Amino acid sequence: MKIYTTITLGIAGALFFISTSCTKDFLDRSPLDIISDNEVWSNPSSIEANLVTLYDNMQTEDFNYTVNDEAGYLSQATDEALRSYTWGSFSTQAIIPTNTYGWWGYKAVRQVNLFIQKISTSNLSVEQKTNYLTEARFLRAFYYFSIVKRYGGVPIIDKVQEYSGGDITPLQVSRNTEQETYDFILKELNEIIPLLPVSQNDNNRFRATRWAALALKSRAMLYAGSIAKYASVQINGLIGIPGSEAQRYYTESLKASKEIIESGKFTLYNKTPDKAENFQQLFLDKGMHSEAIFVKAFNSPDKTHSFDYYNAPQSFRVDYGNVTNPTIDMVEAFEYIDGSQGTLKIKDANGNLIKYNSPTDLFTGKDPRFFATILYPMAPWQGNIVEIRRGIIDNGQKIESGKLTDMYGTGTNAITIVGKDGPLTTWDPTKTGFYIKKFMNPSIRVPYGRSDTNWMVFRLGETYLNAAEAAFELGDSGPALTYLNKIRSRAGIAEKVSVDIEVIRHERFVELAFENHRFWDLRRWRIGTSVINNRQFKGLYPYLNWQDKTYVFEEVALSRPNKTYTEKLYWEAIPGISANPNLIQNPLY
Repeated sequence: MKIYTTITLGIAGALFFISTSCTKDFLDRSPLDIISDNEVWSNPSSIEANLVTLYDNMQTEDFNYTVNDEAGYLSQATDEALRSYTWGSFSTQAIIPTNTYGWWGYKAVRQVNLFIQKISTSNLSVEQKTNYLTEARFLRAFYYFSIVKRYGGVPIIDKVQEYSGGDITPLQVSRNTEQETYDFILKELNEIIPLLPVSQNDNNRFRATRWAALALKSRAMLYAGSIAKYASVQINGLIGIPGSEAQRYYTESLKASKEIIESGKFTLYNKTPDKAENFQQLFLDKGMHSEAIFVKAFNSPDKTHSFDYYNAPQSFRVDYGNVTNPTIDMVEAFEYIDGSQGTLKIKDANGNLIKYNSPTDLFTGKDPRFFATILYPMAPWQGNIVEIRRGIIDNGQKIESGKLTDMYGTGTNAITIVGKDGPLTTWDPTKTGFYIKKFMNPSIRVPYGRSDTNWMVFRLGETYLNAAEAAFELGDSGPALTYLNKIRSRAGIAEKVSVDIEVIRHERFVELAFENHRFWDLRRWRIGTSVINNRQFKGLYPYLNWQDKTYVFEEVALSRPNKTYTEKLYWEAIPGISANPNLIQNPLY
């Protein structure tokens, strides 16, 4: 019997990783939708088309990774941001633990295992086989890391499971321990790192390299070290890793980080003298610049996202907008350039509100990364300003409104009570008094599905912070401080003279804000319950003094339930338990 493999050719949107120049002869064949299995796995063009799917399966948690409702970004489940919308199940900010952040990626695992099997038995040259197999194994390691960080120990399946009818018990595999799962990832990466290319040509610049694999090792082993040190071992090791293993994992993470740092292949992005502009452009530069290790590329109109559409401030939006509101905690995490704490000065020593000539004056001297990450009251934006004003104070009387259109004053002195960008306690404009700026197009309003900002899956900035954390956890504070200060120096703020674990964690909070690290950091350090649970987040609202046209700021408690973060949020519920009695459910589910 002749075997046929069906190939879906509607993949133009997925070709952000793979050069299209090599697929012309494959796509020009007739018929286009069905070719023999032997032809698929002997033709480099068809193999590349399959590889596209494997890359697209990566759970990179980029701009398109949202949970529950529209634009339910991961930052909203942390202390980085609140969700502005007052509709939808996520609007309460109570974190919904069960399966909210899951990715049981065994369909992707099966596809990559099939790819590996077929390539291994193909008539390709040894060099071609090696190239494809190492790339596929990198992707499989990435899949397993995406799974283990969600569920703990999971079944390690590295061969294609076949079912020919009858007894299904051979397919009902049990879970490996969390340690075994991380060790599988480590073994895979250690074996393929020497075999992966040091660089790709320009057409394939978004494909995996040795450095991408090292960056994955740096991150994954840091997570494993944290789990070993800070998590308890439960259900015979399906959750948690023995503490005795922490040093081994931290050592592996540091080794990978150092290989990247010391290679000379990458440098921290420093194209622009202005520190705030430089940090902003780091995320907007479309090229494979000096800091980018592994990038998921977006190109409108084929492969896009809608981050600008969902996050534009109220008066700059095309339709939705407003959704991600940075918290005061996030704002104050940014220190001042002299290294002092970032607490905003809204009252004097006697408890009186401080008057500012402009709301922007409150933020003078802040870490330049703040100005690249957050839009604050009266910040310049797209040729205008983000007008955030909660109300007016006239002779001590506070005037507020629940609308953006209500006016105060007469004639040429009349202005809206509330700024055109809020804040409002109801409806959609910002609740906290801030909007996100990081990743946002500073020039134009971007419609739905037309954003094409790239997503850096791995960048050197994270690698330095991974190295700092791993070195410190290994008891080597000197190198940890050096790695940390590399980040602070690039940012344009005072370097630290000493370091501890809280300083390192704080630097990650600031440098990696909104890059979808914070959620996983809170998990792996097992501090989510203390940092998030039952937190009352506040807004910071500017008011205009009508008489002298100065501004004062007030903190206000937001009228929504506190965020909840229970222990069960440290892992997800294992799906498919009813279909596989050998799968043991995670605790508290």
